[in-house]
Amino acid sequence: MARFKVGDRVERVGTLVPEHMRTGRVVRVIPHPQLSEDFTEYEVDFGNRVASFYQTQLRLVLIVKNAKFSKAP
Repeated sequence: MARFKVGDRVERVGTLVPEHMRTGRVVRVIPHPQLSEDFTEYEVDFGNRVASFYQTQLRLVLIVKNAKFSKAP
């Protein structure tokens, strides 16, 4: 089972990731049933280009809506 689905917002994992390709949206899931789930490929749209990555190279971006933050006393 794929970790991400089409439409999910994801972030690339790593220290040498250029800022213009840091976060994007999954536009295609390419499973490889004969391989480990870690080798599921995802095409990610960064707005200026689309690139392919393996599942282990991505993580889900959590968006918190209407969050209230309190200041420490």
